[in-house]
Formats: sequence, structure tokens, C-alpha cells
Amino acid sequence: MKTKILIIFIFSNLILNTILGVENLDDIISSNYGVYQASDLKLLYGQNTQEKISIASITKLMSAVVAIENINDLNEQIIIDYSLISNNLDPELAVAGIYDGQTLTYYDLLATMLVPSGADSAIYLSEITFNDSDKFIAEMNKKAHELQMNNTNFSNVTGLDDQDNYSTIEDLAKLLKYVLENNTLKEIISLKEYTTTDGELTVSSTISRSAKRYGIDLNYILGGKTGTTEDAGICLASYFNDENVELITIVTGANMYSTKPYNIIDTESLDKYISDTYSMQNIISQGEEILKLDTLNCKQDNVTFYSDTNITKYLDSVDKSKIKIEYSGTQTLTSNIQVGQKIGEISIYYDNELLQTSDITLNKKLDFSLNKWINNNRYPIIITISSILILSILFYIKFKKKSKKLKSVKKNIKNSKI
Repeated sequence: MKTKILIIFIFSNLILNTILGVENLDDIISSNYGVYQASDLKLLYGQNTQEKISIASITKLMSAVVAIENINDLNEQIIIDYSLISNNLDPELAVAGIYDGQTLTYYDLLATMLVPSGADSAIYLSEITFNDSDKFIAEMNKKAHELQMNNTNFSNVTGLDDQDNYSTIEDLAKLLKYVLENNTLKEIISLKEYTTTDGELTVSSTISRSAKRYGIDLNYILGGKTGTTEDAGICLASYFNDENVELITIVTGANMYSTKPYNIIDTESLDKYISDTYSMQNIISQGEEILKLDTLNCKQDNVTFYSDTNITKYLDSVDKSKIKIEYSGTQTLTSNIQVGQKIGEISIYYDNELLQTSDITLNKKLDFSLNKWINNNRYPIIITISSILILSILFYIKFKKKSKKLKSVKKNIKNSKI
């Protein structure tokens, strides 16, 4: 009986979890992780995101950035001199399998560095880009400074464990955001397989290879870069899209000797949690009142303005107290303003983030009201009329005095003649 009850309980929980889309994030193995909105790098969910950590082959993302920004022609062909690689290749590093005398393009080298995480291609690019690998590493650190990766330093191009080769989850999110803004690099890190232009070498993505081996469906990982070393554990910097919002997920720190690829498993769990929890939510709905302005001397007492679109933000829930609407422009409307005339601008904020700024134009004709004009100006009118009356009276009195004086003068002149 107890066994039946237990089975029913477990089965019910499974159904409930499926219906509600519940994820148990207590099972995350990675020690450091973060999910960010790519557009503004807002952290949606994370742990230990600012701790300095080893980052393994995620390092190669910066190697790719420096290389591609200093290559004039990605289709230029190079004959591989393997001595430039073998002299610097640590036996622990994974290789793509490029060989001496092979003719490859710069694009081939970038792809064989990022897709299968080939240290051989990374080293070769660092040797030939500036003919100086030390300068290449210096450029990696210069770029990190430009991207405000303030807690990052590079000492090699492959991600080999070194106390001077480190970053943070937060800084890696900045790096991946920059990579995704480069269409070529985004294309490469999204490949599941790649064959070099000479047709001699076909490599598969470390992500898809691990997922296939362990039967993991990649529902949320569109592309990225893995890494594995003893210090860094198994890592993954990846991206996915949810409701047309691009998201970045970084995970590191799961033991490299784990029986499962927890970098992929944890990423899928985190991404599913965000997808289930967040959505595009209306901050302001189409047709919702956003502004009301008073009129002066018009038949209409005021004019109400409404949003002509939905203003949305990717959120887990909307807190109305965080919505702020600011208006700058004409404060009081008159009948002199024409329909369609711009009268100001309105800005919509959520949690102090500017979402939209748009023009406000008069959307209806305003009719002049004589009664309201008289009522609004009654005191000036009374003063003006009173002033006119007083002046008229004074003028009349003065005129009468002058007229009387003139008659008196005329009378005196007449009497003197007689």
C-alpha cells in the first residue's frame, strides 16, 4: 500500500512539474554561472558571477576576436608550417588535426580553433597574425580593457591553466556579447560541423559531440564555446533566443572528471528556467493612457494621449511602481495649435531603464471658447473696462472745463469790444 502511495506521489509530482515547467536549480553542479540578457548584459540569474576563475578554452573566444580584427582577408590561403605549432603545443591540449604543408584559409583556422577547440589552430593564428605570439597576447589584454573586462587577464591563447589566465562570469558575458556582434564569429560558434576548404579535415562541435554522446537534446543552446581543464572544470559560454530576446549563459566549475557533461546539462537547465520564468510583458499596453494635458480657452477641458503600441520588456513579472513616464513640452494646449503639430516628447522608463522615447503630437482639433476666454480673463477685462471708463470720465471732465473756460474767454472778448 505504501509503495503504491509513493508511486502515485512521484508520478503526480512529475506531472505537476511538467505542467508548471518547474526546474530544480538546486541540482546545478557548476560552481559559477550566470544568464544575461545580451542587449544590456542584465543578469537574470546567477551565482558567483564576479569571482575570478580559470576559464579554460573559453579563452579562445578572445583569441578569435584579436585574430579576426587583424586579418585583412579571411579567404587568404596559408601553407601550414607545423614547427610554429609543435614548439608551443602542450600535450594536454586538444587539437583539431591540421598538419604540416596543409593549405588552409584564415577562416579555416578560426573554425578549427572554435568548433572542435583546436589548440593547434589557436597557436598557429597567434604566431602568424603579428609574427609575434607575445604581441598577440598583449592585444588580447588590450581588447579586454576596451571591453571593460576589468577582472580579466590573458597569459596564453589556448586557455591552458595558469594563475595569470583568468576572468569572471560577468566578464565572459561581455566577451561573448562582443563575439555575437561579429557575424562571422557568431556563424562559426554556431556550427555543428565544419570541413576545411581543402576538403582534408572535418571537425565537429564539442557541444554537439558531447550532447550526442550523452543523448542530450540541445533545446536552448544555439552555439558557443566549451572549455575543460582541471582548474576551470568543464565550462561553456553559449547563447540562445527566447521570444526574440538573445540571452547569454556562462557556466564554469563542474569537475572535469564528472561522469556527465554538466556544462551542457546545467546550461540547458538554466536556460529552461529562464524561458519558463521570463517573457515579453507589457509595461504599457496599446491604447493605454500615457498623458493628459489641460487646455486654455478651449471647449475641451483637456486632451488625453494614448500609447499607439505595446511597450514591452523581458521580465519575470511587472512591478507597476517601477514604471515612470516623463513628459517635456507644451504644458497647456490652446486652439492655436494645429492637429498633427508636435507639442513635446514622452519617455517611458522601467526600473530607471529607458524603454522608449516618442514624439507627442496633437491628435484632435481644439475649439476656441469665448465664454471660457471671458471667464479666464474677467479680472483683466474688468480692470480694462474700468480704466476706459475712468479715462473717459476724466477726459469728459477735462473737456467740460476746457469748454467752459473757452466760453468765458469768448464772453470777455465780446464784452471788451462793446
